[in-house]
Amino acid sequence: MSSEIHGPGAGPASRPLGDGELTGLLAKQQFGALSTNKGGGDPQLSTVLYTWDPEQRVVRISSMADRLKVRQLHEDPRCALYVASDDFWSYAVAEGLAELSPVTAEPGDEVGLELLSMRPSFAAPADAQAFLRQMVADRRLVIRLRVSNLYGTALSGLPDQPGLPDLPGLSGLSGG
Repeated sequence: MSSEIHGPGAGPASRPLGDGELTGLLAKQQFGALSTNKGGGDPQLSTVLYTWDPEQRVVRISSMADRLKVRQLHEDPRCALYVASDDFWSYAVAEGLAELSPVTAEPGDEVGLELLSMRPSFAAPADAQAFLRQMVADRRLVIRLRVSNLYGTALSGLPDQPGLPDLPGLSGLSGG
Protein backbone atom coordinates (compact mmCIF):
# COMPACT_ATOMS: atom_id res chain seq x y z
CA MET A 1 0.00 0.00 0.00
CA SER A 2 1.18 3.51 -0.65
CA SER A 3 2.77 5.41 2.23
CA GLU A 4 0.70 8.43 1.21
CA ILE A 5 -1.50 9.65 4.05
CA HIS A 6 -4.95 10.96 3.23
CA GLY A 7 -6.74 13.55 5.32
CA PRO A 8 -10.44 13.31 6.20
CA GLY A 9 -12.51 12.96 3.04
CA ALA A 10 -9.43 12.93 0.82
CA GLY A 11 -8.91 9.17 0.54
CA PRO A 12 -9.64 6.97 -2.43
CA ALA A 13 -13.17 7.34 -3.75
CA SER A 14 -15.57 4.44 -4.05
CA ARG A 15 -17.43 3.67 -7.24
CA PRO A 16 -20.55 1.59 -7.75
CA LEU A 17 -20.05 -1.80 -9.38
CA GLY A 18 -21.99 -2.70 -12.51
CA ASP A 19 -24.15 -5.81 -12.77
CA GLY A 20 -21.45 -7.84 -14.51
CA GLU A 21 -18.90 -6.94 -11.84
CA LEU A 22 -21.37 -7.79 -9.07
CA THR A 23 -22.31 -11.16 -10.52
CA GLY A 24 -18.61 -11.89 -11.12
CA LEU A 25 -17.82 -11.17 -7.48
CA LEU A 26 -20.70 -13.37 -6.27
CA ALA A 27 -19.54 -16.18 -8.58
CA LYS A 28 -15.91 -15.98 -7.46
CA GLN A 29 -16.57 -16.17 -3.73
CA GLN A 30 -18.15 -19.00 -1.74
CA PHE A 31 -18.51 -17.44 1.72
CA GLY A 32 -20.66 -14.50 2.78
CA ALA A 33 -22.66 -13.08 5.65
CA LEU A 34 -26.42 -13.70 5.50
CA SER A 35 -28.52 -11.08 7.25
CA THR A 36 -31.95 -12.13 8.51
CA ASN A 37 -34.34 -10.27 10.80
CA LYS A 38 -34.92 -11.08 14.45
CA GLY A 39 -38.46 -10.87 15.81
CA GLY A 40 -37.87 -7.32 17.08
CA GLY A 41 -36.47 -6.20 13.73
CA ASP A 42 -32.78 -6.26 14.61
CA PRO A 43 -30.44 -7.93 12.11
CA GLN A 44 -28.98 -11.39 12.71
CA LEU A 45 -25.82 -12.25 10.76
CA SER A 46 -24.65 -15.76 9.90
CA THR A 47 -21.52 -16.73 8.01
CA VAL A 48 -22.63 -19.04 5.20
CA LEU A 49 -21.26 -21.08 2.33
CA TYR A 50 -23.32 -20.36 -0.80
CA THR A 51 -23.64 -20.95 -4.53
CA TRP A 52 -24.71 -18.30 -7.04
CA ASP A 53 -26.85 -18.92 -10.12
CA PRO A 54 -26.53 -15.73 -12.22
CA GLU A 55 -29.09 -16.82 -14.85
CA GLN A 56 -31.84 -17.33 -12.27
CA ARG A 57 -30.40 -14.65 -9.92
CA VAL A 58 -30.65 -17.08 -7.01
CA VAL A 59 -28.26 -17.57 -4.11
CA ARG A 60 -28.48 -21.09 -2.62
CA ILE A 61 -27.48 -21.87 0.96
CA SER A 62 -27.59 -25.26 2.69
CA SER A 63 -28.83 -25.18 6.27
CA MET A 64 -30.10 -27.49 8.97
CA ALA A 65 -33.82 -27.04 9.57
CA ASP A 66 -33.41 -26.17 13.26
CA ARG A 67 -31.05 -23.21 12.73
CA LEU A 68 -32.02 -19.73 13.88
CA LYS A 69 -31.72 -18.26 10.38
CA VAL A 70 -34.26 -20.79 9.09
CA ARG A 71 -36.74 -19.99 11.86
CA GLN A 72 -36.31 -16.27 11.21
CA LEU A 73 -36.82 -16.70 7.45
CA HIS A 74 -40.04 -18.62 8.13
CA GLU A 75 -41.29 -15.51 9.99
CA ASP A 76 -39.82 -12.87 7.66
CA PRO A 77 -38.36 -13.94 4.29
CA ARG A 78 -36.53 -10.64 3.71
CA CYS A 79 -32.78 -11.12 3.78
CA ALA A 80 -29.48 -9.98 2.32
CA LEU A 81 -26.15 -11.62 1.56
CA TYR A 82 -22.95 -9.55 1.94
CA VAL A 83 -19.92 -10.81 0.01
CA ALA A 84 -16.47 -9.18 0.03
CA SER A 85 -13.61 -9.59 -2.41
CA ASP A 86 -10.53 -11.45 -1.19
CA ASP A 87 -8.89 -8.19 -0.14
CA PHE A 88 -12.09 -6.42 0.99
CA TRP A 89 -11.61 -3.48 -1.41
CA SER A 90 -14.91 -4.31 -3.08
CA TYR A 91 -18.17 -5.92 -2.00
CA ALA A 92 -21.58 -7.00 -3.26
CA VAL A 93 -24.91 -7.15 -1.45
CA ALA A 94 -27.71 -9.37 -2.79
CA GLU A 95 -31.12 -8.55 -1.32
CA GLY A 96 -34.41 -10.32 -1.79
CA LEU A 97 -36.90 -12.78 -0.41
CA ALA A 98 -35.88 -16.23 0.76
CA GLU A 99 -37.74 -19.35 -0.24
CA LEU A 100 -37.19 -22.40 1.97
CA SER A 101 -37.21 -25.85 0.43
CA PRO A 102 -38.72 -28.77 2.26
CA VAL A 103 -36.28 -30.73 4.43
CA THR A 104 -34.68 -33.54 2.45
CA ALA A 105 -36.53 -36.64 3.68
CA GLU A 106 -35.18 -39.51 1.60
CA PRO A 107 -31.70 -39.99 0.11
CA GLY A 108 -31.84 -38.91 -3.53
CA ASP A 109 -35.04 -36.87 -3.31
CA GLU A 110 -35.27 -33.57 -5.19
CA VAL A 111 -33.92 -31.46 -2.30
CA GLY A 112 -31.11 -33.93 -1.63
CA LEU A 113 -30.02 -33.78 -5.27
CA GLU A 114 -30.10 -29.98 -5.13
CA LEU A 115 -27.88 -30.11 -2.03
CA LEU A 116 -25.52 -32.51 -3.82
CA SER A 117 -25.24 -30.09 -6.76
CA MET A 118 -24.36 -27.25 -4.35
CA ARG A 119 -21.43 -28.93 -2.63
CA PRO A 120 -18.24 -26.90 -2.87
CA SER A 121 -15.53 -28.21 -5.16
CA PHE A 122 -13.19 -28.76 -2.21
CA ALA A 123 -15.75 -31.01 -0.50
CA ALA A 124 -16.82 -33.33 -3.30
CA PRO A 125 -18.07 -36.48 -1.60
CA ALA A 126 -16.36 -39.74 -2.48
CA ASP A 127 -19.70 -41.47 -2.04
CA ALA A 128 -22.75 -39.53 -3.26
CA GLN A 129 -25.16 -41.94 -1.56
CA ALA A 130 -23.41 -41.43 1.80
CA PHE A 131 -23.65 -37.66 1.26
CA LEU A 132 -27.39 -37.90 0.51
CA ARG A 133 -27.97 -40.06 3.61
CA GLN A 134 -26.08 -37.53 5.73
CA MET A 135 -28.22 -34.66 4.38
CA VAL A 136 -31.35 -36.55 5.54
CA ALA A 137 -29.79 -37.27 8.95
CA ASP A 138 -28.83 -33.57 9.29
CA ARG A 139 -32.38 -32.48 8.35
CA ARG A 140 -30.98 -30.17 5.67
CA LEU A 141 -32.89 -27.82 3.42
CA VAL A 142 -32.03 -25.19 0.82
CA ILE A 143 -32.45 -21.47 1.41
CA ARG A 144 -33.04 -19.88 -2.00
CA LEU A 145 -32.48 -16.13 -1.93
CA ARG A 146 -34.26 -14.74 -5.00
CA VAL A 147 -32.25 -11.59 -5.66
CA SER A 148 -34.33 -8.51 -6.40
CA ASN A 149 -31.66 -5.90 -5.64
CA LEU A 150 -27.92 -6.25 -6.23
CA TYR A 151 -25.46 -3.50 -5.40
CA GLY A 152 -21.92 -2.91 -4.24
CA THR A 153 -18.88 -0.69 -4.54
CA ALA A 154 -15.15 -0.80 -5.09
CA LEU A 155 -12.49 1.65 -4.02
CA SER A 156 -10.88 3.46 -6.93
CA GLY A 157 -7.69 5.46 -7.12
CA LEU A 158 -5.74 2.84 -5.18
CA PRO A 159 -2.12 2.20 -6.09
CA ASP A 160 -1.48 -0.99 -8.05
CA GLN A 161 -1.22 -3.79 -5.56
CA PRO A 162 -0.66 -7.48 -5.85
CA GLY A 163 -3.64 -9.27 -4.40
CA LEU A 164 -6.36 -7.01 -5.77
CA PRO A 165 -9.08 -9.21 -7.25
CA ASP A 166 -8.60 -10.45 -10.78
CA LEU A 167 -12.27 -10.62 -11.72
CA PRO A 168 -13.76 -10.03 -15.14
CA GLY A 169 -14.99 -6.45 -15.20
CA LEU A 170 -13.09 -5.45 -12.05
CA SER A 171 -9.84 -4.43 -13.73
CA GLY A 172 -10.39 -0.79 -12.72
CA LEU A 173 -10.23 -1.57 -9.00
CA SER A 174 -6.62 -0.50 -8.60
CA GLY A 175 -7.23 2.81 -10.39
CA GLY A 176 -4.29 2.09 -12.74
